[in-house]
Amino acid sequence: MTEIDFESAQLQLLTEALRAGPGTPQWREALASVDAGAADVDEYKLLYAARERLASGRAYREVHAGQGFTRKVFDAIEQEESARPSAMPSANLIAAVSALVILGVLAIIAWFVIPRAATERAPDLSQTYFVNTRAASNFESELGMEWAAFGPLPVIAQDGLRPVPGQNGASAKSFRGGGVFYERSFAPDEPFAIEASIRHARPSDDLVVQIFVADDRDFSADTATSPHELVWSLRGGEASVVLPDGSVESPGVKVRAGFNASVDVRVAVNRTDALVEMNGQRLWTGPNQLDGQRPRVLGVRFLARNGDDKGRAFVESVRVLVPQKQ
Repeated sequence: MTEIDFESAQLQLLTEALRAGPGTPQWREALASVDAGAADVDEYKLLYAARERLASGRAYREVHAGQGFTRKVFDAIEQEESARPSAMPSANLIAAVSALVILGVLAIIAWFVIPRAATERAPDLSQTYFVNTRAASNFESELGMEWAAFGPLPVIAQDGLRPVPGQNGASAKSFRGGGVFYERSFAPDEPFAIEASIRHARPSDDLVVQIFVADDRDFSADTATSPHELVWSLRGGEASVVLPDGSVESPGVKVRAGFNASVDVRVAVNRTDALVEMNGQRLWTGPNQLDGQRPRVLGVRFLARNGDDKGRAFVESVRVLVPQKQ
């Protein structure tokens, strides 16, 4: 028997002969390649057996991947990708840069949209000179066109502003209030000062004199106070400052009393701050706590109880001042 060729051409020849069938050229060529031998041999079985031997020999020589080959290939790919520089930034980096850009845009918008008054403090009141008189009165015989009376406690202009004796209608425990306020209000960004000279004859806890700046004209029906105001207050020979949030600053400052004793008070206010001076000395300064969007109202007020207020204290004069225009 001819030795079988294990090359792919021999296998292809046998395969084609079996497909073509007996009597074909492919069949005769295949028989010649395998040497049919005896005359009674079954040609088909001979060719088929030769092809099977050839195919089994070829399969023996095939190379197959060993155990773990696939896993090693994927590991090598992953190592190569991790060692290669990334062409695109990570998702965290992109998110961080986007957030910074958004914050920058919002800051620019806020700079142009928010009023400068909300972000800047007003000039120092101690360096502001209030030299122009907007209104002045010594209340010799009348209140004048620039002042309006308010509150249940009547006041009169008679050699000074004073409560009407015996007409406060208050009990021994409750106060009733009344006074005058300046008819013209001031815008929040408009600085001003109110000055008052107060004659303090006989100290009494039953009578209170106040200089106030408020951001609300809604005065109460009994005490004539507003819900949000900055107040200089004199009671029983002691002065203090009351802020809009109700806190008391510089409490218990002694004030000289007597028929010839007077107290000079100045309350200066701008957009953000306030300064209170008494007899030329600073009593308190700080944020005024007034509403930055509402006009300011200023005036003088008395609070009295127990009926008889005569001669205890009165306001000799009041002036409203504004800075000199630049």
